[in-house]
Amino acid sequence: MLNKFVRGISAVASLSLFAAQATLAQEEDVSETERDDDAPRETIIVTGSKRDTALIDSELSVTVLDATTIEEARLTNFRRIDDLVPNVQFNELGQRGSIFVTVRGVESNPFIVNRAAVYIDGIPFRELSNSILSQVESIEVLRGPQGTLYGANSESGLIIVNNKAPTEELTASVRFTGSDFPSGNGLEADGIVSGPLKSGTLTGSMAFSVAREDAYIENLGTSTGETGYYDERFLHGRLRWTPTDRVTVNATAYWLEIDAPGVFDQQYMPLDRGLYNQLYADFFNAGRRIGDWTALEDAPKRYTAEEIVVGVSADLELDYGTINLAASHREVEEDARGLDFDLTSSPFVSGSETDEEDFTNLEVRFTSPSEGRVNYIVGASYYRDTDRNTKASFLGPGGLDAYLAAPRQEESSDDISVFGSVNWNLTPKLRMGAGVRYERAKRRTVQQPGELDLGFGTVINYPDARLSRTFEEALPRVSVHYKLSDGFAIHASAARGYIPGGFNLVAIQQGVVDDSIISYETETLWSREIGFKWQSPDRRVRASGALFYITSNNWQDVQIATDEDGRPVSTDFIGSDASIRSHGVEFETDWRISDALSVRGHVGIIDAEYRDLQLDDTLNLRGRNIQFVPDYDAGLSVRYQWSSGVFFRAEANFIGETSLRARGDAVRDAFETFGVQIGYEHDRFSARLFGENLTNERQASGLAIENLAFGTDGLFYSPLGSPRVVGLEVTARY
Repeated sequence: MLNKFVRGISAVASLSLFAAQATLAQEEDVSETERDDDAPRETIIVTGSKRDTALIDSELSVTVLDATTIEEARLTNFRRIDDLVPNVQFNELGQRGSIFVTVRGVESNPFIVNRAAVYIDGIPFRELSNSILSQVESIEVLRGPQGTLYGANSESGLIIVNNKAPTEELTASVRFTGSDFPSGNGLEADGIVSGPLKSGTLTGSMAFSVAREDAYIENLGTSTGETGYYDERFLHGRLRWTPTDRVTVNATAYWLEIDAPGVFDQQYMPLDRGLYNQLYADFFNAGRRIGDWTALEDAPKRYTAEEIVVGVSADLELDYGTINLAASHREVEEDARGLDFDLTSSPFVSGSETDEEDFTNLEVRFTSPSEGRVNYIVGASYYRDTDRNTKASFLGPGGLDAYLAAPRQEESSDDISVFGSVNWNLTPKLRMGAGVRYERAKRRTVQQPGELDLGFGTVINYPDARLSRTFEEALPRVSVHYKLSDGFAIHASAARGYIPGGFNLVAIQQGVVDDSIISYETETLWSREIGFKWQSPDRRVRASGALFYITSNNWQDVQIATDEDGRPVSTDFIGSDASIRSHGVEFETDWRISDALSVRGHVGIIDAEYRDLQLDDTLNLRGRNIQFVPDYDAGLSVRYQWSSGVFFRAEANFIGETSLRARGDAVRDAFETFGVQIGYEHDRFSARLFGENLTNERQASGLAIENLAFGTDGLFYSPLGSPRVVGLEVTARY
């Protein structure tokens, strides 16, 4: 695998050398009016600290993907962000399923919690749609706990997406994208109109996206006749009002709808196709066999989702600081039918799930002027999340209306917090920082009585339950930043992150009465790091890196539950008495060699293991690798654009060996993927041919499970990453 890694890096390095030679050959033919290689690049701004800060002056380990980088990388899929950032991995439950983010070895388990938060235009998100990426100005990936300013569920890191603000002049663009992959094809159109609504005070924009895409996994065993496709519609409006030079009000609203006949949002595939066909082809699948990108499942499938988001923020600039007010509300409805428990075309048992969630977020913040020896931020926030979930199933053959629902379960969260941070400029070069957040998190759950039949003699009984508990935590952070020169700075920090505790409803379903098992405690971790940032005087070359060390002694995970005498009760519960340790190194660089040639690369190396995780009365995972954490990840891209507007871009990404579940018995081998673009760029028009995952790697992209109906059959099943995708993209700008 190391040889493959070296060969891949060498291949892309050779492309870089070829492009560099082309640059030298072209330099004599390109006049100074056509390009100005001496012009400095714009300063990269970090907003994640809730105070706009130049990248070189930030004490955060952060990767900022600006509009140019996003456009050149054709970053239209959230799952591809980790191709550009070290020590960050995205795990997914399917082509359009939920995304879980692992940062620096702090994994996010899809059956427990997402330990990294995502904010889009200041609004917290859990479910992510690629349509939102159609008009992005920048993406910031912050590594390390961000709880001091953002609270719970940001203990491993934070992803901030900033969309383009409405423009002062009338502009418009439209883009058409066609793609092809082994199981089908896709077609998408998106665009935006932006400009003034009232001269000098009010601007607005309206963006849209419509797409139809076949499922990456074509289901040839369908009982509904639909082998799977996605219809997606997206509409996004923004307003910016500046009634005075001291007041700015921003408003945003969007609507998203997805309709996917023949699709269940969580698609699990056997990792060993040969063994699967050997076991199930003749009897269960009527002699048919699956291929790399085909499935044989009879469960009637359809996935629908609708999301509505509104948000408003206001900034009032005073002589002594800035007051910021922000409020947002989200409503999400999902209906996912077609979980095939046996994962074959035989009609045994099918499952479905509906989910309705409401999110409300409020924040008020005061930020002092950045000038002066001391500056600070103080604020308060309120976050409420209500989730109403209903599961259903039926046995044998049936259609989309055959599902029989179990009672609805409802969970709610109310988080109230106050926070503050201060920076003290001891000298013009040395700055110290400190912050703390106090958070009070109330968790409630209600379970109605009833039952759910899963077949094979398994019936889940739902007794009546009404549980409530409040968790409190203080989240400190300290940092130091030393700027040795205008282009070189070092930083060090220590921060605490946390996730509130919760409830094990499965314990109540199994008749457990022990409160210490029914409820589990808060998780906390400490992260320490030291890093650097460097940029050349013209900002054409940037580099950064860090060393980090992370520990948690009350890690939440699925583990053994014991009674008061220490005897094992069950291993199906979430506990919070495990522990983990993660440490590693990361480095990234971005080099604009000239206006024609650019190179970007990163590498992350990590050692993350369980220090204590008791899965049953005989198995402790002490010393085993944490799931979803590769030994290393690396990426390298090179782009060259000729003076005629023609450009070429190549990229390679490398992922080390990765455990796909905590036991370590399902492991994904190290692999690499390659991509390429060839196109033409003009002020008013651009076009490109692109290819992603050119070698058509079939790789697991999420948690590995055993067969839900038959249990241990010698196979593991997992969601898959995208296959080879090739396509054409055309953009017109006005």
